[in-house]
Amino acid sequence: MAEVIRKVRPTPTDEYLANPHKGCCTFQHFSGDPLFPGMRWSEEGPLEFPPAKDTTPPKGFLSSTVAYCRWFWRVLEPKKGQYDFSMIEKSLETCSQRGQTLAVRLMAFGSLNQPAVPDWYAERYPLQTQKRGRGQIRHPVHDSPEYFEHWGGLIREAGRRFDGHPLLDTVDLAYIGPWGEGDGECRQERCREFSELWREAFPRTHRLVNIDGVQMAEGIATGTGWRCDFFGDMSTVGSPTVPKHLSWRHMFDSYPRQVSLMGATNAWQTAPVHFECCPMHWYTHGWDLDFILEQGLKYHGTYLNPLSTALPEPWMDRLASFCRRLGYRFVFRQASFDVSVANRGSSRFQCWIENVGVAPIYRRYDFALRLRQDDHEAVIPLKDVDVRTWLPGDFWLDTHVTVPEGFRPGWVELSAGLIDPETLVAKVNFAVKERFSDRWVPLSGIEVL
Repeated sequence: MAEVIRKVRPTPTDEYLANPHKGCCTFQHFSGDPLFPGMRWSEEGPLEFPPAKDTTPPKGFLSSTVAYCRWFWRVLEPKKGQYDFSMIEKSLETCSQRGQTLAVRLMAFGSLNQPAVPDWYAERYPLQTQKRGRGQIRHPVHDSPEYFEHWGGLIREAGRRFDGHPLLDTVDLAYIGPWGEGDGECRQERCREFSELWREAFPRTHRLVNIDGVQMAEGIATGTGWRCDFFGDMSTVGSPTVPKHLSWRHMFDSYPRQVSLMGATNAWQTAPVHFECCPMHWYTHGWDLDFILEQGLKYHGTYLNPLSTALPEPWMDRLASFCRRLGYRFVFRQASFDVSVANRGSSRFQCWIENVGVAPIYRRYDFALRLRQDDHEAVIPLKDVDVRTWLPGDFWLDTHVTVPEGFRPGWVELSAGLIDPETLVAKVNFAVKERFSDRWVPLSGIEVL
């Protein structure tokens, strides 16, 4: 009996895929830049952008398609109402050159010996004192209308210029405490106003809120994802009454509590989760790597930000494997379709795609089929397929595809890809061995009658 249905099963692969919007991030640096020395890094984002001779990762680091940078108010608005976003523009240009997208945090002020608010703000508007270690810092009153007006004004202007930029991955909410990470007091009503302000300024860009109290709760309520600023922390201090091994730890006493109580348990389904950390710190303190990585997968993380510091050599393979599982990872398991179809006729097409990662892809791409015959090509986006809904697990497509005009009777090559809706260029690699260099997956072909 003649074959009526053709079935194709590509070969899965566990190799690293340079896919966008996921995995290991560079910090205040870009792909190919040197690492920070030791276990220290700078909170002040890049202002100079020398060209890279090589974009391969330096020794002791992983490949990266996302750069995470943050800048202080002082450089963003050195004079009242005079904004300078040139460093963001140049960072986006650098990302374009080095195959990365950009995640951003804009910060009002830092901690001890770090940039404070701009002089023009400190001279005119109310400040308060906050103890930090053995010293103290002066910072805006978080509830004050002046702070909301002026810091909020900068955020609105940044949104006007950059919201929806194709290379802008995420933007952090940041307005309470040093670096905007939540260490300070602010009324819930004002937190709600700040969260709404960020949503209005960046309606098309995914927003992340730090894992801390009311700032987190109000951010999550407006549709943000979340980020963790000391992921993996297993510090044990102990006291005369509490054994060291039972003392307070972020990974036990903060993160699971905050995610649960602040309503963030299922936020990963529609917005990313970002882990900032220093794995060398884990290593030198002998912390349980298996437990830390297991928790990261449980939280459905998308990004790991090791602060552009060297990773422990004995853990490189395990950290690389962890980053491969972060975010999405689409395995094209199977396709089946009619062996032949009439010219300009319709063919039934079915496929099974499995997301073996721990999160969806949050950026829109179109699942598409490509037909090729000699020098004639047609790309057919399947607009009713929303790849952002491909949560971990299975997706099954059963549809009919019409052969467009221009194909002669004879063999037509068929392939599948995830394409940019504007350019129709495939941007995401499927985790299979059979891939063309332009990221399309070959699916044999059909005979046009």
